[in-house]
Amino acid sequence: MTITMRTRASGTAALHVIDLRPRAMARRATVLREQLVARRRRVAPGHQRPLEIVLDVLDRTAWVPAPDLDAWERLLDLVETHDGAHSIPAVSAASNLFGLAVFGDVLDHAALADLAEHLGGTRLARLQHRHGAPLEGHAALPLTSRAIRRMVSASLGARLAADPLTEHRADQIDHASLRAAQALLVQGTDRTWTVPVLDSPEELVDIASHGTVVEWRHHIAMVMADPWSPYTARVVDLAEQAGDSHAAAVIAVVVDLCREQAAEVGLAPLPREIGGLVAVG
Repeated sequence: MTITMRTRASGTAALHVIDLRPRAMARRATVLREQLVARRRRVAPGHQRPLEIVLDVLDRTAWVPAPDLDAWERLLDLVETHDGAHSIPAVSAASNLFGLAVFGDVLDHAALADLAEHLGGTRLARLQHRHGAPLEGHAALPLTSRAIRRMVSASLGARLAADPLTEHRADQIDHASLRAAQALLVQGTDRTWTVPVLDSPEELVDIASHGTVVEWRHHIAMVMADPWSPYTARVVDLAEQAGDSHAAAVIAVVVDLCREQAAEVGLAPLPREIGGLVAVG
């Protein structure tokens, strides 16, 4: 909603457009926040922290950038339409995904670690995937892509260690963020997907820097199809050749987690020589 006002300055008429949408959405967020505060008094102790995470996101309505207002409105719709204790995990997972993508504050990463501990990493990823999708405005899932980039950011550990809110558990949150990123990456993948293989460090750096979660999932589907294949080993090797030690460590850990999960369900044995990748990461 906009209002056009005509004013006169220096003897000439000028038109000023006032966008009322952010104000209207801020009012909605305030009302929702009040409802959630009242609801928090009634829910079981296990739902207290998830509701607090939603409240932390609603509290930052004034900092939502204009390009993200559509996603913000969809999040408000989600919070508004979900009721009952069973929906609290869904709303908190979607709110945290939005917070990570749009704000990326240390409290969002702390919230991610808390949700992963409370819900389990796999369940959290499923909730993020299912209830985060309605927030997206494009099939490339830009919001989810931004959130995953924040989860594996090279600067995250230093930021967590430097902030009084998270300094006492910086390593734990950093590790939880990386595992959460891998869990979210594998959501919705099909092991039969194939794409042109990466055959140079430059290609890998380009897709890591500019790709979307949709592209990443197609490549990780090939890793999941055979976590011990020569191509999977080649991906790790390309990351090391790229000269970015952080990217190489992240890719190595993601691959190792895929191998670990495959071994757990009996898809393939876990060779002893592979077990050191997490430590390398």
